[in-house]
Amino acid sequence: MTLLLLYGAVFVAALVSAEALLRGYFRTSERTRAVNHRLSLLAGNENRREVYREMLKERGVDGEWRSLPLMQRLRQYYVQSGINFDGKRIALYGVAGALAIWLVVQYFAPTNLIRIPIFLAACLAIPVLVVWRVRAKRVQKFAEKLPEALDVATRSLAAGHPLPAAIALVAREMPDPIGTEFGLLTDELTYGVTLDDALMNLNHRVGVEDLNLLAISLSVQAGTGGNLVEILQNLSKTLRDRFMLKAKVKSISAEGRITAIFMSIYPFLLYGLIRALSPDYFDPVWNSGYGTIIVTSLLVVMAIGNVILYKMVNFEY
Repeated sequence: MTLLLLYGAVFVAALVSAEALLRGYFRTSERTRAVNHRLSLLAGNENRREVYREMLKERGVDGEWRSLPLMQRLRQYYVQSGINFDGKRIALYGVAGALAIWLVVQYFAPTNLIRIPIFLAACLAIPVLVVWRVRAKRVQKFAEKLPEALDVATRSLAAGHPLPAAIALVAREMPDPIGTEFGLLTDELTYGVTLDDALMNLNHRVGVEDLNLLAISLSVQAGTGGNLVEILQNLSKTLRDRFMLKAKVKSISAEGRITAIFMSIYPFLLYGLIRALSPDYFDPVWNSGYGTIIVTSLLVVMAIGNVILYKMVNFEY
């Protein structure tokens, strides 16, 4: 019993020591870590033009990407997702994901006639869904932090700084994605791009609808004059009110969204459960020769139902 207590005391002491070391390490790394990705790149390379080009290249924005005829929308969504372009990593994830998809499809589908179309469709749809989901999270985070960024710019303008200096302050003080995107905006203004074109490029890179209000406000103020501090304060208040309204609608429709997700996943879970408990249960369907037609028809009906459910639980603000 004494030996057991001794082992327990040694284990607890080792656990506390490891926790203290890890906590000290992470605190130190948080102090030395840059606020956003752009500042971390500038810490290693003081040439702002090279850093600017490198960031555009890793995001896939270099070149006239908006003029591509076929891949225009997908490329724009990829840029707005903020995923850094790394060919080796994408190839590695693609191979691992394809193997995982094939194992899952091989478990659910009994014949290659059904496996191959589902496998190809999943290999095409899953990357698009992943990029779409990452983009949605990034857009939401940007929209949530945009009023705070406008407050920082407003305080800078109230202190007497010009608008480019206020934008640069936002780029230095705000975390990603606000800091990096406003940093790119600062670089474009530094290299001679007009404010309207720079804001348009920012809108294309981010995809947040609220940036249209910012672009219109700054454009009208530059053409007609007015109190820019008051304009940005009112715009910040408007964006906060819109965000609060979105949060209320999202909380009210939470039950419907959870129901839609459960109804979408439930058929696959039920099929997997029945196949695990009784592997031969669906053999008459596949042996009848109509299995492919039945599965295709059910997937089409489910897709139509998911679209209807999505329209019912997502609202325009």
